Amino acid sequence: MSARIAKSNPAMKLLVLFTASLSWAFQQQVVPPKYQYRDPVTADLLLCDQCPPGTAMKRHCTADTPTECHPCPERHFAENWHWEDTCQYCTSVCKERQLVKQQCNSTHDQLCECAPGFHLEVEFCITHSTCPSGYGVSALGTPVSDTMCERCPAGHFSTSSSSTEPCQPHTNCSDLGLKTLTWGTSTSDSLCDTQDKTATVGCSQHQTLCRTDVALCEEAAFQSLVLLRLSSLPLERLVESLPGRRVDRKFMDTLKKACSPQQQVLQLLRLWRDQNKDQDKLSGIIQAVNHCERKVSRFNSVKKLSLDDLLKVSNSLPGVRVRQEDVQAVVSTCLPRQNILQLLHLWKTTNYDLDLAKGLSHSLRVLRSQGAPRYLLKVQKKISRIIGTTSAHKMYEKMFITMLREEPCFKAHKPLNE
Repeated sequence: MSARIAKSNPAMKLLVLFTASLSWAFQQQVVPPKYQYRDPVTADLLLCDQCPPGTAMKRHCTADTPTECHPCPERHFAENWHWEDTCQYCTSVCKERQLVKQQCNSTHDQLCECAPGFHLEVEFCITHSTCPSGYGVSALGTPVSDTMCERCPAGHFSTSSSSTEPCQPHTNCSDLGLKTLTWGTSTSDSLCDTQDKTATVGCSQHQTLCRTDVALCEEAAFQSLVLLRLSSLPLERLVESLPGRRVDRKFMDTLKKACSPQQQVLQLLRLWRDQNKDQDKLSGIIQAVNHCERKVSRFNSVKKLSLDDLLKVSNSLPGVRVRQEDVQAVVSTCLPRQNILQLLHLWKTTNYDLDLAKGLSHSLRVLRSQGAPRYLLKVQKKISRIIGTTSAHKMYEKMFITMLREEPCFKAHKPLNE
C-alpha cells in the first residue's frame, strides 16, 4: 500500500528519500572510524573504535569492552580521530612579525598569522607593498595577501606612496563656488582660486569649505591685534587708518552682515593684505606670513589621521570645542593631509580670542597625559613649531601700535597705548 502511495505521490517520494538521506548522514556522523587491533590474550583480530578529537587512547578494545579514551592534557591537542595513546604538543610561540590568531585548545593547535601591515610569502611575513603616486589601493593587504594597486582613473589622483589610500576624487571647484585654476592629474588635485570674493568675505563658509590655504599663520599673526581691541573700533576707521591701498568700502556692508566683530577685523586685514602684496613698506610683514604659510602648505608628511584622532585633538584644545559634525565634515571634505590644519582653523575661528600657539601647547600637554599615540604628538609639535617661529605677529603688533598712537582719536584709550 505504501509503495503505491509513493509511486502516485511525487512529494511523498521526495520525503522518503530525504528521510533516508538524513538517517544515513546521522549514522555516518555518530559512527566512529575503526582500527584493527589483535588481542594479545586471545590473538583475535578486533575492529576497535578510534578516539574522537580532543582525546587520546587509554586502553584498546577487547571482545567485551569498547576502546577507552581520555582527554588531552593541557597544552596538547588532537585534531582528528586517531588511536594514538598521546596527543600532539601545541605550538609554543609564533614566528617573527606574527600574532596569535587562535589560542591552542584540545582540538586545535595554536594558529598564528602575520601582524597588521604584513602578509605571508612562503614562510615569512613580508611588508605590504605601497602603491606609488598616480596609483591607489584597490584591495587592502591582508595577513595572507599583498596590497593590490590600480592606476587612478579619470577624475581621481594620488599624491604619495601608500599601502592603504585609494585614489581620491579631484576637488570640484565649481561645487565650492570657486574657479578652477589648474585641472587635476593622476598625481595632483585640482587647484581652485581661493581668492574668489564669495569665499573671502563669507565667514559662515569657513565651517563647510576646506580651504587649501588654511590661514593659520594669518590667525596667529593677527592674534596680537585682538589684544589691541581692534574689534571695538568702527570698521570704517580701521579702513582709513590702514597704510597702503585701502580696501574697497563696498565690502563693509557684506562683512558686517556675515561676520562677528572679531571676524570682521580678520577678514578686513586679509583683504587689505591681498591688495598690498606689492607695497615695499609692508613687504617684510607680508613675506613673513607668506613664508609661514608655505611651510604649512608643505605640511604633507602627516600620517593619515582617523576621525577618532581628530576628535582627540579637538577635545584637547582649550576654549569652545569644534562641533563633532564639523569634524566629520572635515574628514569627508578635505584631503587627509589637510584635516588637522582645517580642524585647527575651525577651532581658531570659533575661539578668536585665544592664542593659537598657547592652544597648541595646551593640546600637547593634554594629549600626553591621555597617552595619545606618538604620531599624533609629532603632528601637533610640528605645527606648533611652524606657527611659533614666525615673527610676523611681532611686526604686525609694532605697526598697529605705532599706527594707533599716531591717531588722535585713539589716544584716549589707554589699553591701546600699553
